Amino acid sequence: MLNRLGNLGTSLLERFLPSADADALQCIVRCNAEGFYQDWCCNDKGKNCRWWGEPSISPC
Repeated sequence: MLNRLGNLGTSLLERFLPSADADALQCIVRCNAEGFYQDWCCNDKGKNCRWWGEPSISPC
């Protein structure tokens, strides 16, 4: 259980605190190909876009 909480805390930190990999990313929530909401992130020049994090459990 502690490991799960640790992983959750880490993922929350990655989402809200900039890291070297996530530096200058701008994200919006979009509907992914599987039909679920997920963060779509691009660098500050609008290039190198990719899905970020886990998809939601809510269909869109």
